[in-house]
Amino acid sequence: MKDIIIFAGQSNMEGQTERLADGSAVSGAYEYKYATDSLLPLCDPFGENLHFDGTAGEAYEDYMGMTWHEKHVFGGSAYGNTTLIPEFCRTYIKATKREVTAVGAAKGAAELEYFMPGGAWYTATVKKTKAAIRKTTDFSDRVYLIWLQGESDAIIGKDTDTYIRQIKEIAHALQIDIGLQRFCIIRVGRFTNDLRDDAIIEAQSRVCKEDGLFLMLTEEASEMNSEPVYMNPFVGGHFSALGLQKLGRDAANTLAITVNQ
Repeated sequence: MKDIIIFAGQSNMEGQTERLADGSAVSGAYEYKYATDSLLPLCDPFGENLHFDGTAGEAYEDYMGMTWHEKHVFGGSAYGNTTLIPEFCRTYIKATKREVTAVGAAKGAAELEYFMPGGAWYTATVKKTKAAIRKTTDFSDRVYLIWLQGESDAIIGKDTDTYIRQIKEIAHALQIDIGLQRFCIIRVGRFTNDLRDDAIIEAQSRVCKEDGLFLMLTEEASEMNSEPVYMNPFVGGHFSALGLQKLGRDAANTLAITVNQ
């Protein structure tokens, strides 16, 4: 049986690491590509650069600046480097004996407002997920979303209650529209390194305690921020290949425990 797992958030979910650590395919895992309506063996670089009109987009390059963001609803791995997704899926499949169809739905530098129901991201995610379900044979009826986002909301100083209200709206709309079973959070790390980070970290912790649709997968990102081996040495606030692989493994183990119960 194959579970649908959506990987959503901003640049740390896209993957903005310093190298490609492993480009091998994950046995039992597939990535759904909306632009070509195809299932491919899952490997890094993961993700789909997709225009707002649903056509294949361009990989981000430094010279593009905001032009890339203005044209794309989703982004793939930056510079073709490592993401957390293969390690997550490899660990999940080993622990659950289930297969995975992965749906990439991340976009760097995106505030929570961008993901709200009725907007471009939400509409594209629902369309892409439904298309992935149609394409997946032996679908298990299980749909999970893995969330790594919040840095941009910390930058603008979003308060805890507003973040909770907005993320609940997103999750419960997806529960209705695509049958989402769990909205799973990899708690955001530190980006501003001040109280603005604390507001988002608190929001993500609280919503997982208050609402049964949410599941906290790991809270380790903020501690990893202080360990250089886990951070991209060239881009501040972003995890290294080793860091994202660790987040992927640890997050998948938590979801697997819940799925196996």
